Amino acid sequence: MKEKQQSFRAKLGLQCWLRPALTPVLSNKDYAQFHALICKVEGLLESSHLESMARDFALEGFEDADGRTQRLRVNFAGKALRVSVLQMLLGNPSYRELSRTIASSDLLADFCRARQIDGIRGISKSTLERATKFFGGEQVRWMSQVLTEMSGQADRAAQLGLHTAIETAQCLVDTTCLEANIHYPSDWVLLGDVTRTLLKATKLIRAAGLKHRMPCEPEGFARQMNRLCIEMTHSRRHPDARRKRKRVLRSMKKLLRCIGAHARRHADLLSREYEQTDYTLVESEHIVGRINRMLDLLPTVIWQAHERIIAGRLVASSRKILSVYEPQVQVLVRGKAGHEVEFGNTFFVAESPQGMIVDWELYGGKAPPEWRQLQQSLDRQNDFDLPEPIKAACADRGFCSKKGSARLSHRQVYDAVCPRDPAQLHRRMDEPRFRALQRRRGSTEARIAILKQRQSNRVRSKGYEHRYLAVAWGVLGHNLWIIARMLAQQDQNTLAA
Repeated sequence: MKEKQQSFRAKLGLQCWLRPALTPVLSNKDYAQFHALICKVEGLLESSHLESMARDFALEGFEDADGRTQRLRVNFAGKALRVSVLQMLLGNPSYRELSRTIASSDLLADFCRARQIDGIRGISKSTLERATKFFGGEQVRWMSQVLTEMSGQADRAAQLGLHTAIETAQCLVDTTCLEANIHYPSDWVLLGDVTRTLLKATKLIRAAGLKHRMPCEPEGFARQMNRLCIEMTHSRRHPDARRKRKRVLRSMKKLLRCIGAHARRHADLLSREYEQTDYTLVESEHIVGRINRMLDLLPTVIWQAHERIIAGRLVASSRKILSVYEPQVQVLVRGKAGHEVEFGNTFFVAESPQGMIVDWELYGGKAPPEWRQLQQSLDRQNDFDLPEPIKAACADRGFCSKKGSARLSHRQVYDAVCPRDPAQLHRRMDEPRFRALQRRRGSTEARIAILKQRQSNRVRSKGYEHRYLAVAWGVLGHNLWIIARMLAQQDQNTLAA
């Protein structure tokens, strides 16, 4: 027994002795790969002329500005481009976390040009937020298109360091739901959202010294609504749940109308006498606009909750409000395990066989049929400055349509869309080209998963325009990452040879 214990202790001691020696080796290898990736991306920003494009975009609309303003915008444009790309490469961390990461790393500080002679000059989270929103969504999309065009032409791909150009004659497409950062759209919960926004704006007005007569402070109204929300939550366990939910909803409606009336009076008071407060005209208009926006939604929110809970009638999707903060969110029936219904926007993706995103679209309203989305994507891709047009398109059976197949045939594009009919699919699998494209199409799901993971699966940006911008940065960062990996693989092959 003692011999076994001694042997066990000896093995344990050997493992403890080996662990410190092995850990630095693994961490150095991982760091070396990450270091090489960052250096490749930095070189791509220069060789692809993205930085010069960013400087040109920074001066749009400021051609008549003074020299100092132009210099500041040009200098900030380079930093904004690098910071935004780095955020996507790191998996879209929060601004606070990204600020800490840059300040604690010489490599990342050099990449973002945040290190001076006297050391690292940290970038605050507010500056990072302004940097990621410095460019517009269409400007970032244009940068991504230029990168695609350069990598798809043999002579221009050589400028990036690629031995062979990206294949762009074949595209593999798919759609997904880009979920919005909202809670589950329960009808009565929307009443609480409107209440919370109105009371916060009213509290700002009263804090500035403008007060209208109220039975209690905004906090008192908030407590009353919170009690009703809690009561509504637990009403499902009550024996007479339906009747109790109706009673609670009537109380919530009455309270919300009272809160809306007080908010309206405070908004009118601020509009007339904002000069007596410390708020500027823009700030006062922003507060009043926030109240007016909620007051415009108040009747519809109350009607929707009444129809669903009291009247027991269904509300059409076209008239349904899913979020008082995200009006362009849609209901997408996906039919997937664990995600029967998703709330967000339709995200269309078209990738090359090498995994580069050549085209994409984030639909703000109701998206057209998938076969029409494919046709729109082909129109956009054929407008690119590429050596040859699209020759083959591959997609799942959701894109299958007689009209779509006819248009692909008219375009002289090989139709590799998966048929809905199993017998037809069985016959088409005998075609070597169709079979190869369908096998490759399975990786498109993984490509979408990579894009979503780089956005933390759910974009935290508020508003469709900001979500569109975040997706544009995600695509640009992803394409830079793909090309950087290809360059790193070329270096490894050269060393091996």
